[in-house]
Amino acid sequence: MIGPSGPEPKQSTTPVCEILGSCATAPTAAGAASSYLVRSGSGHVLVDAGPGSLLAYLQAGHRLDELRGIVVTHLHADHCLDLMAWAYRWTFPRALASIPLFVPGEEVGRLGLFDSLFGIPTLPGMERPIFQAWEIQPLELDGKTWIELDGLRFRAYAAHHSVPSAALRFETDRGQVVAFSSDTGYCQGVVDAARDADVFVCEATYLDADEESLVGHGHLTARLAGGLATEARARQLVITHLSDPAIGAQAVTDAAETFRGPIHLAVPGMVL
Repeated sequence: MIGPSGPEPKQSTTPVCEILGSCATAPTAAGAASSYLVRSGSGHVLVDAGPGSLLAYLQAGHRLDELRGIVVTHLHADHCLDLMAWAYRWTFPRALASIPLFVPGEEVGRLGLFDSLFGIPTLPGMERPIFQAWEIQPLELDGKTWIELDGLRFRAYAAHHSVPSAALRFETDRGQVVAFSSDTGYCQGVVDAARDADVFVCEATYLDADEESLVGHGHLTARLAGGLATEARARQLVITHLSDPAIGAQAVTDAAETFRGPIHLAVPGMVL
């Protein structure tokens, strides 16, 4: 286990996942909001574009032309607000090659609201930045539909949240599996997404919370995150999306009550 400032976990296989940001709600002094990279065949796939994600990506030394796709688990601000920053950078001063942007199918229409607010009609190519920058692709949250993307394949499962929310399962061409819970309450879709995963990145918003927060709105405590990892037989658990960075050490302790494998606290720059 590691703490907020502990060393990166040792690697036994090729790294598949990098943490760009892990804060819930908004960036903090601890870093950006929810944003992660999955290593693909020739670059990276961005999972979630929370505020601060573009800066974190560039400060980590990555180039924009290394990005092969973007997957947004759901359209809450702490997971998607930087989409416009990414789209502006993608289209100005000159457009980069288009890549796919995946969002839950029911939410594709809401992407247009970004462009209606922040499109720039006097700059060709930026009238509708998001729809001009990328190829918009709807995600089916059925746990069955595989999507092939630059040496990866992934599929989406229905998480339990207040808006359509996609738990994700990525499989590399080397047979490694990295899964993301998205924002969710305890549900079978997330268990299925994380089944036998080498790395399971799971939200642990609270230490304790009432039923409305956990079941009504859809979130997890660290103990519930550990229980999900155990049920899914995940090999290692990465807890993320904490409501307060100060609870990190206790969250790891709580998760260890329900999961016996390695537990890591997501911090920017961590590679797994």
